[in-house]
Amino acid sequence: MLYINILLQLLLPAAVASWSVSYYPRSICAFERASVDFSCMFDCSDCRTLKKTYWFKPGAHQKQDGSQVGISVYNSEAAKIHQMYKNRTAYANRDKNCSLQLHNVSKSDTGMYFFRFETYSSRGKYTGPGGINLNVAVLPFRVTVKTKKVNEQIHEGDSVTLTCSTENCTPTQEPFAWFKNQHLIPEATDSVLQITSVSHDDFGNYSCGLKNSSTTSADEILLDVRYSPKNVKIAVLPSGKIQEGNSLTLICKSDANPAATNYSWFMIKEAYVSYIGSDREFSIKSASQKDDGQYFCTAKNDMGSQNSTVAALKVEVPSHRNFFLTATAVFLFLMAVLLVMFGLIIRRRKQFTSKKQPKEQ
Repeated sequence: MLYINILLQLLLPAAVASWSVSYYPRSICAFERASVDFSCMFDCSDCRTLKKTYWFKPGAHQKQDGSQVGISVYNSEAAKIHQMYKNRTAYANRDKNCSLQLHNVSKSDTGMYFFRFETYSSRGKYTGPGGINLNVAVLPFRVTVKTKKVNEQIHEGDSVTLTCSTENCTPTQEPFAWFKNQHLIPEATDSVLQITSVSHDDFGNYSCGLKNSSTTSADEILLDVRYSPKNVKIAVLPSGKIQEGNSLTLICKSDANPAATNYSWFMIKEAYVSYIGSDREFSIKSASQKDDGQYFCTAKNDMGSQNSTVAALKVEVPSHRNFFLTATAVFLFLMAVLLVMFGLIIRRRKQFTSKKQPKEQ
């Protein structure tokens, strides 16, 4: 018997050298309440002498390399399974297949997991090195914005990266969904949204989530793209026909970030351009025909400036005044005709008188 024990002691190191455990994948990131699969295969020189198999997780104050056996996640001796893992695991229990499924994962499950088996030999214990690292993603999603600039504002033309992530890690097995101002961006399905050259159209609130889930980021994040004034135009109030004597206001409108703060007003009349104001609004208290002409404004912010399109104003004179003006013009014309005729008559009388005087003499 002594010789047999000595022989076993000599042969055991060689047998252990042929023992192995392989894991796949080596790292897992999963959402809370999800199920994860620890794929595992093992080999030993004589697996028929197995005593027990189990999965364990090192404790918080233990080494995380598997050299110290921690709490039992699964154990072929069911009574030894830790309370927090009871009824949450499913073991493959097939020949040399040590795969384990863990259900309803939570943040507390984050850590390293190792498979270990024991034989009836006093030294027949083996832990598969390396293990599997489990990270549990804690919702909600959050969006972060990065640029090549450091602590600087985002301008048109800059390259911007938006990343959708969760606490601890971000699972990438499922397609993502991106939203701008609560509207889906169909072509964006990755956890990273890359905008190589941002424009004013990219300005807005962004959020993200899983494509096949209603879960999105708890808070939207503003992509604050700064740009010079765009779409500058003039609004005339009140709208419609402009009657002589009425008041009206011209408003210079623009799309800009930051908002335009400097304005200039110009009037074009008979090919001459005149500067007429510097506020966002230009008011005419009592419109008259002298206000007829073309108007345009310039909006400016720190990023640049733009001119508006031209707005033409035509002041209409009331019909009764048109009649009066017409009658006045006719009267003046008739008076001018009468004056001309009267002048001709006087001239003819003078000529007639000058011809008659010599005969009388």
